[in-house]
Amino acid sequence: MRADRARGPAPFALVAALLAAATILPSSADAKRRFVPKEHRTIQAAIDAAAPGDTVWVAAGTYHGTITMKKPLTLFGDGGPDSTILDGGDSTRVLHVEGVKGGSVIGFGIRRGKAPAGGGAYLLRDSSFMFVACTFTRNWESAVAAWESYGIAVTDCRFEENQGSAIQFNHSRGYITQSQFTRNTGNGGGAVALNQSEVIGTFRRCTFDENRATKTVGGAVFADSSRFVMADCSFTGNSSTVAGGAIAGVGRSHMSISRSRFRENRAPQGGALHSDASLFLVGLSVFDRNQATAGGAAIGMVGRIDANINPILRNNTFYKNTTNGSGGTVFAVKTSPEIEKNIFVVEGKEQLAVAGLESSPLYTCNLIHDPSGIALGALPSTDTFVGDPLFCGAAEGNFDLRDLSPALRAPCGPIGARKQGCSTFQLQPSR
Repeated sequence: MRADRARGPAPFALVAALLAAATILPSSADAKRRFVPKEHRTIQAAIDAAAPGDTVWVAAGTYHGTITMKKPLTLFGDGGPDSTILDGGDSTRVLHVEGVKGGSVIGFGIRRGKAPAGGGAYLLRDSSFMFVACTFTRNWESAVAAWESYGIAVTDCRFEENQGSAIQFNHSRGYITQSQFTRNTGNGGGAVALNQSEVIGTFRRCTFDENRATKTVGGAVFADSSRFVMADCSFTGNSSTVAGGAIAGVGRSHMSISRSRFRENRAPQGGALHSDASLFLVGLSVFDRNQATAGGAAIGMVGRIDANINPILRNNTFYKNTTNGSGGTVFAVKTSPEIEKNIFVVEGKEQLAVAGLESSPLYTCNLIHDPSGIALGALPSTDTFVGDPLFCGAAEGNFDLRDLSPALRAPCGPIGARKQGCSTFQLQPSR
């Protein structure tokens, strides 16, 4: 549990309290709460009877069938997502939302929906619609699919074992924050697939574990002609059958990634990240033991978005990312990335920090360490440092630096993703 949550009510409990209070405020005098099943036997009956701005308050239980919403309402699950369930029974879509501006779904478990698109929730030409504190489980052909929708928000939700990508944005824009994606699968982007779409603001504080792309690139996140900015996310054990075990961008996508962690992701090319004719900016991130068959063990890049616009890798830490044969932690083809102030820990005679074809990377002030002691060959630039970065505990996943680390004392400034986190020596009290 994060410390900021520990100090106050759980998000779902807080939302419930705010909704209950809202009905007694003067500004909400015209809005009503409609109770299911106390006043209306079904959720659909309550929606049909409700006026725009009303809240449909649903008691704990399991509710079946396709629910259709075409007016701005709040659909609230009183028992929370573990007890208030919307179930498609593996035969029908769970929720259809169309042309709604200002609606929300809060506190539901949405499961076992099945449809050609959006088995869990399908949104068409909607805006300012929110999913908060919901759990999406085992929906087929995506848990949430948005088409020509703008301002779709997903926050504090869980997505588990959905097929056809957990979230699909098609010609849409939306927010994705503080959500968990576990064991979802898709052709590309097992967790999130973006097609000519944009994640607005910052894609923040999300976790992606064991998601998989079965036919193309991007095990967890796939962007095609799309844009996103990502920060404070973690990717563990995601995979692709083609490239980009965690994230992939194609078709002139714009991707900016910072303060994130990539651990043990895998793919034939680009074990963690893959970029094809797209803009890639990666900083202050840790790449820990990602794997590729060949090419880039951590990052693979092919082409660039425009002439003279190259990917930028700045202040990252790369630790023992490997390929099956010869390769590099970073592999570039027909692009010349700017590689500045990164730590590379490589091991083995066939593992290089950076490799590529038809590429002339610009190196500035990087540190390379080979704990196996095998010669690294010619250094990529005169300001490349060689030596142990002195992590506080790399084996345990702690890549903070000791106070005497050469990565902290370089004339060009700190190198790598992390700052000082421990001391080399401890003073013992005298007796």
